[in-house]
Amino acid sequence: MKGLPTIRSFGQRALLLEWPPEISLSTHQKVLQCVSSIETKLFNQVLEVVPTYHSLAIYLKEREDVSSFVEQLKLVLGQDSEATRGRPQIITVPVCYDLEFALDLEEISSRICLSIPEIIELHTQPLYKVYFLGFLPGFPYLGGLDTRLHVPRRECPRPIIEKGNVGIGGKQTGLYPLDSPGGWNIIGKTPLRLFEAEKSSPTQINTGDFVKFEPITRTEFDLIRVEVESDTFQWRKEATGD
Repeated sequence: MKGLPTIRSFGQRALLLEWPPEISLSTHQKVLQCVSSIETKLFNQVLEVVPTYHSLAIYLKEREDVSSFVEQLKLVLGQDSEATRGRPQIITVPVCYDLEFALDLEEISSRICLSIPEIIELHTQPLYKVYFLGFLPGFPYLGGLDTRLHVPRRECPRPIIEKGNVGIGGKQTGLYPLDSPGGWNIIGKTPLRLFEAEKSSPTQINTGDFVKFEPITRTEFDLIRVEVESDTFQWRKEATGD
């Protein structure tokens, strides 16, 4: 595997693998390739792997010897691997940008000197890479936000941001899967359920996937919400061809 990471201890029974500190598709692909290799070849020794933009935490099972695992890991990382975690998907997420939901859209419009329709168009054009899930269960950190929409996080975070809200924070955009405090600028809301703990697969959006935002009207928001609540909504997904 080209572009080998550094390996260091991360607590008593964990390791941290680190690549150059950058947010890029090439670096993240190396992280995911490493995840695939570990899940394929060392799965019986690992409790959990947690990828981020350019690092990977590996948590070992209780009786595993860390030093022995590191030696095995180095052998695995030294091998070129075409293993993947399954073909990534493009997932369409409907978003209503009405001001009822878009709590900070007018302020952002004034700050960056773009009209609200222009902001919505810029936000819905990219195909966003899901680099990892974190902060909250099922919260996707997305890469690919247009530079014209980069705005700082709010100076005073809100005590509660409702689940489904779509926000911008710095260079990123993301979706809140649960009610939570937060400092991101809220520009819309999706009626979809992003995290369902009771299901065998709690999240529909996973690391390595791509997200495409689709603007919807307030009426469409209500119709989709009815489908979601009745468990009849069908997520729109398509393979990337990778």
